[in-house]
Amino acid sequence: MFRTSIRNKLMGLLLAATIIPILISMLVSNHYIKSAVTEKSITENQTMLSLGANNILNYMNTINRVSLNAYNSLNSPTSLYAIIERGSAANVVSETFDANNRMTIYTHLLNMYQSLPGAHQIQLQILGPDRMTYLLARGLYRGGANGTIEWPSGRTNNPQPFVEATHSSLHYAFDPNRSVKDESVFTLRRPIIKTPSDQIIGYLSIDIKSEELQGICNSLVTSSKETLYLMDRDGQFLCSANSDKGADKLPWAGKVLSSGAENGHIGWKDGSFSGIVIYDTLKTNYMDWVVVKELPYSYLYENAKTVRTINSLIIALFLIVVVLATLFISFQFTKPIKQLILHINKAQIGNLNAAAVPVQSKDEIGILARRFNSMLGTINDLINKEYKLQLANKSNQLRAMQAQINPHFLNNSLQSIGTLALQSKAPKVYSLLNSLAKMMRYTMNTSDAIVPLEAEIAHAKAFLELQQQRFSDQLDVRYDIDPASLQVLVPKMLLQPLVENYFKHGYEPRGGSGALSIGTQVTDDSRLVVTVEDNGIGVSAARLSELQQQFARPSSAMLEEPEGIGLRNVAVRLKLYYGEEASLDIDSRNPLGFRVTLRIPLHTTLEVEP
Repeated sequence: MFRTSIRNKLMGLLLAATIIPILISMLVSNHYIKSAVTEKSITENQTMLSLGANNILNYMNTINRVSLNAYNSLNSPTSLYAIIERGSAANVVSETFDANNRMTIYTHLLNMYQSLPGAHQIQLQILGPDRMTYLLARGLYRGGANGTIEWPSGRTNNPQPFVEATHSSLHYAFDPNRSVKDESVFTLRRPIIKTPSDQIIGYLSIDIKSEELQGICNSLVTSSKETLYLMDRDGQFLCSANSDKGADKLPWAGKVLSSGAENGHIGWKDGSFSGIVIYDTLKTNYMDWVVVKELPYSYLYENAKTVRTINSLIIALFLIVVVLATLFISFQFTKPIKQLILHINKAQIGNLNAAAVPVQSKDEIGILARRFNSMLGTINDLINKEYKLQLANKSNQLRAMQAQINPHFLNNSLQSIGTLALQSKAPKVYSLLNSLAKMMRYTMNTSDAIVPLEAEIAHAKAFLELQQQRFSDQLDVRYDIDPASLQVLVPKMLLQPLVENYFKHGYEPRGGSGALSIGTQVTDDSRLVVTVEDNGIGVSAARLSELQQQFARPSSAMLEEPEGIGLRNVAVRLKLYYGEEASLDIDSRNPLGFRVTLRIPLHTTLEVEP
C-alpha cells in the first residue's frame, strides 16, 4: 500500500524531515514576539500621546481664556468691550475716539500680553467707519486708521473663534520695525460680538510663538526614530518633531484626518513609511487638531531582532531541506502528470484516437489515466452518435417541412382562383396561378437546403398574394426589408412557417381588417434580425410563457415533441444550424397581436447537406 499511494509517500517524506512542526513553531514564535512588542508600544505611546494632547489643550485653553478678557466688565465704560462697542458706532469720530481711548486700549492689550507665555504680538481691529487698528508687539504699541480688514478672507462674517496654523508673523498693515523681529507663530483669532446679537464689531488676533508648542511636541518623542506631527483638519502643521515633511508627503494623512475617532492607530506600509501611526484629537469650539506619532516597524522590533535572527537561521536550514525534498518530489511524481496533460491536450484539439494514455503505474495517477482512457472511448462513441443524429434530424426536418402542403389551404386557394376566373378576365387569375406555381416549385425543389434570404422572402410573398386574394381587402401586408440582408444565406423554409402561423392561430376573418408585417435588418454586431408581427388574436400570458420555455430547451429535447413543424421546428433548426448563438423570440403586442423575432449570426458558415 505504501508503494502504490502518492499520499502515503508524501506523508512519509514530510514526517521524516520533521519540517512542518518546527516551521510552525518558529512562525508562531516570531508572530507572538512581533504582536507583543507592537501591542506594548502602541499602548505606551497612546498613553503618552493622550497626556501630551491634554498638555496642549490646557495651554490653548489658557490662551483662549485670555482672549475672553475682551468681554470682562461689560457694563464698565472703560472696559475693552465698551470701548470696542463705542468705536464701532457709525457716527464715531476716529481722531477723537483714538485720543480718548488709545492708552486704555494699550492697558488692556498689555494685560493680555503679559498673561500669555510665549506671546509675540496682539492686534485689535475695531470695525468702525475707519477701522481703527491697534498693535502691541514686544513693548511697541501702535495704532491708527486702517481701511483694510485684517482678517482671513471667507471668515469675516463667521462669529466663531479659530486658530490659524503656524506661519510667519504679520505686520497687520503697519510698517516693519527693527525692534520686532519676524517670528514663526500660530494665531488665535476671536471675533468680538456685540451682545446679545451676532453682529461682529471687532477682531482680536493673538500671535503666539510656535516654539511654545514645539517644546510640548519635542517632549512627546523619546527617540530620534520617532516622528510627531501636530496639525489641523486641513492638514496645516502647527509643529512637528524629528521631521521636516509637509502634510502632502505623509501618505496616511488623509485617512487619519478624515477619521471620526477621538484616538486610535493604523498600520501603514508603502515606499515612504512602514510602521504604526498613532493619533489623538484635540477638539474645542475654536480648534480641531490632531496629534500624530509615527513608529517605524524597524524601531518597534529592535528588541526582538536577535531572537528573530536566530529563528530565521533555523528556518533557513529547514527551508533548504524543504527545497531539496520538493525538487525530488516534483521530479519523481510530476512526470506521469505531465504525460497525462499532454494526452489531454491532444483530446482537446479533437485527436481522440491519439489521446489514449499508456498506463504503467498502479498508484492514483495510474487509476486516473485508466479512467481517462475509458472516458475518451465513451466520448468518441457519443460524438459519433450525436453527429449522425443531428444530420438525420436536419435532413428529416427539412424534408418534412417541404412535404407539408396544407390541403385545406390549397382547396381554399383554388376555389378563390376559380371564382375569380368566372367573374373576371385573365390578368388577376394569371397572377394568382403564377404565385401558386412559384410556391410549388420552391417547395418541391429539395436540392437546395441553404438559400439566400431573398428567395425566402419571394416565397413568402407568393404565399401572401394567395392569402390576400382569399381574404379580399381584409388583409394588409407590409414589408420593411434591409437591402443588405437579401443575400444572407439561411436554412430553407425558415420564413414561410412564421407567416403561416398567423393564419393558423391568429387571424380572425370576421374580426375586421388583418395586418401582417415582415421586416429584416443587418445589425452592427453582425446579426440578421427577421421580424414577423401581426394584429391577430395573440396568445394568453400562460401560453406565451409555456412556448418561451419550450423554445429555450435544447434541440434534442424539442425534437422529442410530437407536435407539427411550425414555430417549434424553426427553433429546432436554428439551434441545429447555429447553436446557442441564434434565437427565436416570441412576445405579444399591445393590445392584440403576436410577434416572432429571429436573430441569426452572420459569421457562422452553414454546411450544405447533399
